[in-house]
Amino acid sequence: MREPRVRRVLDPMLAGGQTDSDVLDDDFSYVLGLGLSRFHGGRFEIANPIYREVVPRALTFIRQAQIPAEPAAYVRADGSLDMGKLFTDWQAFWRKDGHLAAEGFGYRESGPHLMLMAFLQRVVNGGGPVEREYGLGRGALDLMICWRDERHAVEVKVRRDTETEVDALDQVARYLDHAGLGEGWLVMFDLRKERSWAERLFVREVAHGGKTVRIVGC
Repeated sequence: MREPRVRRVLDPMLAGGQTDSDVLDDDFSYVLGLGLSRFHGGRFEIANPIYREVVPRALTFIRQAQIPAEPAAYVRADGSLDMGKLFTDWQAFWRKDGHLAAEGFGYRESGPHLMLMAFLQRVVNGGGPVEREYGLGRGALDLMICWRDERHAVEVKVRRDTETEVDALDQVARYLDHAGLGEGWLVMFDLRKERSWAERLFVREVAHGGKTVRIVGC
């Protein structure tokens, strides 16, 4: 997965983006030939549910083991998962270390997504899986944190000048509809250089499309 031909396809796929213009047909053929990806429903996506789980975990395992987050700190007295505290601590980690460490994955576009997955997996490890949906052209990475009998939907996007917050909210509302949930989380990485940390980091709850969405700025 560190091979350039593989990385050029998997990197934007993990982020739900599109490949750069320098990606060749041979790159796609190579990844398809390895069995890592498939062309399904008019879209390139990861080949199967096993690889959908294994690929990001293999890329993040070493980093995950170094994240100083104690899973017990996010479990309430009734056994439920404290998502608010989880994302507050995630923002602090992202500002201090995570945004720099994400560059070490070698996956330029999906580095923030991989770092968030590593953090979440570190926290919920043993309490339930983190299910992932991603593919080229999806526009986002969709996560489902399964904790005991709870399900927490998280959509992950990169904020660009060409996309508004309303566009992102429309997409997360569709994801929540598909998942049969009334509320969820939208994590937005604002990588615009002119934005300060004070502008990037926030948590805000909004109602959109009949859903309650908590936006986590990063």
